[in-house]
Amino acid sequence: MINTASSSDSLFRQVTDSIAISILSGDLEAGALVPTEPDPGAGFSASRSVYREALKYLSAKGLIEARQRSGTRVAPRSAWNLLDPDILRWALAGKIDEDFVRNLYELRLFVEPNAARLAALRRTPEQLARIGAALTRMEQNPPYGDAIIEADLDYHGSIFDAAGNPALTCLKSVVVSTLLWSMRLQRNKDPSLFSVPLADHQRVYRAIEQQNGEQAGTCMATLVYDALHDTIAALRHERSGAVTGISQK
Repeated sequence: MINTASSSDSLFRQVTDSIAISILSGDLEAGALVPTEPDPGAGFSASRSVYREALKYLSAKGLIEARQRSGTRVAPRSAWNLLDPDILRWALAGKIDEDFVRNLYELRLFVEPNAARLAALRRTPEQLARIGAALTRMEQNPPYGDAIIEADLDYHGSIFDAAGNPALTCLKSVVVSTLLWSMRLQRNKDPSLFSVPLADHQRVYRAIEQQNGEQAGTCMATLVYDALHDTIAALRHERSGAVTGISQK
């Protein structure tokens, strides 16, 4: 028996993702008219009700706006909240330029060294153990695989939690989304290259373990700088493969 509720939710997400990615990637520019009826050539078969619910959702997210006499249009970029997890996910799923990546890592550079500094000063033994356990999984699993990605996300998330600042923790989802995208982009890297980011993570952990806040912040800044370099290199490699026809599987 088909679960119609589940099918409807899946179609809603498909329609919403398709429109949102078109907006975030620039295929639908600010001010562009957004059809209020489903497009038969869009690659999915959505009812009017599902399509309109998707538009309402995107309107609530600030990506589109209904204007009297001029229809439903893409909202100006200034109205987009790029810290919203859904909007960031859509942005990373579309066409990415290096400036956008640098902006995300610039945000990480403002946030994560301070999170590491606070974590070193405030962490409990239990919180330190969670950070250490995530690091151990990074050390023991094959580089750039799913287990490493999961461990890396847990490592950074646990540092945010250990910082003991609920306002700062609200930014954790931005870091996690960026990390997840970046790590997936690097799946095909030479495993031997993982020694550099692993060493960065180990240095941050040792500083937090020793409750050296300044050292933890400095080491985390180095980690973010190195991660930006690796991500830009992976992005350029992916683009090079797309241009030359090299498989990225």
